[in-house]
Amino acid sequence: MPRVTLTAFVDEEALRKILTNLIHNGIKYADNHVHIKLLPFNSDDIMFNIEFRNDGEIIPFDKREKIFEPFYRLNESDKDTGTGIGLPLSRSLVELHQGSLSLVYTEEHRNIFLLSLPIFQEQSLDIKPFLEENYRTEERGMYTKEEEATEKPVILIVEDNKEILAYLNKELKINYTILRANNGAEALEILDRDNVQLVLTDIMMPIMDGIALCKRIKTDILYSHIPVIFLTAKNALDAKIQGLKIGADAYIEKPFSMEFLMVQLRNILNNRKIIKNYFTNSPSAHLAEINVSAPDKDFISLLNTVIYDNISDIDLNVEELAKLMNMSRPTLYRKIKGLSDLTPNELINISRLKKAAELLTQKEYNITQISTMVGYTVQSNFSRDFHKHYGMPPSTYIIEHSKQ
Repeated sequence: MPRVTLTAFVDEEALRKILTNLIHNGIKYADNHVHIKLLPFNSDDIMFNIEFRNDGEIIPFDKREKIFEPFYRLNESDKDTGTGIGLPLSRSLVELHQGSLSLVYTEEHRNIFLLSLPIFQEQSLDIKPFLEENYRTEERGMYTKEEEATEKPVILIVEDNKEILAYLNKELKINYTILRANNGAEALEILDRDNVQLVLTDIMMPIMDGIALCKRIKTDILYSHIPVIFLTAKNALDAKIQGLKIGADAYIEKPFSMEFLMVQLRNILNNRKIIKNYFTNSPSAHLAEINVSAPDKDFISLLNTVIYDNISDIDLNVEELAKLMNMSRPTLYRKIKGLSDLTPNELINISRLKKAAELLTQKEYNITQISTMVGYTVQSNFSRDFHKHYGMPPSTYIIEHSKQ
């Protein structure tokens, strides 16, 4: 019987990734033998099938779908340093081809992965956008104005493994604006030009590793307000202690649960928002009371002093404040936004109103005098802003405070 040549419509790069991952998976978990076989087909078939067999530990039937979940380990004690996303990525690429990838069972003591792909495609394949989105890292940083307008928290992922970087980007981009870097040096370039709310970084990377990056972030006044989460396979206790000593906010081991990572991200960002909201809405709360790192305490102390020393200056704005703080306007903006979730001008205005509330409770000055003392030239504007912020006019605030 003459041999039929198989000609199928596939994306070359995607198929190469699928086969590479399945071959690597078979070799990694085999005891002695791996067999790869193109199953028989004829000219009438609409699918072609490839089997990948190995004689390693048999995967339990109830785990046949779990193994396609990112970072899943069959044994909790498995400390293999692989990325843990080869099978999930392969299945995603197979499904884009309208095919299937599954673990099948026979009477033989073998793990058998069956790859089935259509010989023809009803529509032309366009795998390139999927691969570009998941693997391109040249366009790191500088999110677009459209993304900025969504007001999603901005997270910088620092990871030299492209597959893990792709997976994290895919899972997190729904709730966050994602910036990406391959090492600590690239991350610092992004931090210099973008307003980042949190850094999620690997530890072991070339050029500048995660420990060096975290140390730089936590000791540099330009970045010290940014939370850092370590996400790494380096799970030795001394590595964890070292990371936490230099100020890391959390330490998550690979393989990890995406749900657990999501909760950590949400908690860290929400806890900071609660503190910031308390400062904004509580008349007695001062900027200096925000719980921050040591470098930021000095910055906040100086910022607090500068603002209140110039509170009566009607021309006090972001440009003037930047000069007084000896900082560039963009740097001051990012720093204040990161610490207080306010723009510099919003912070100045709120500080004026907080000072006014303090003076009103002392009953040493009338409302007109106080409005001038906190930088207002028109009392009606002061009363309007005070009412908007505290929910009552200055005169009512005096009465309510007296009752308390």
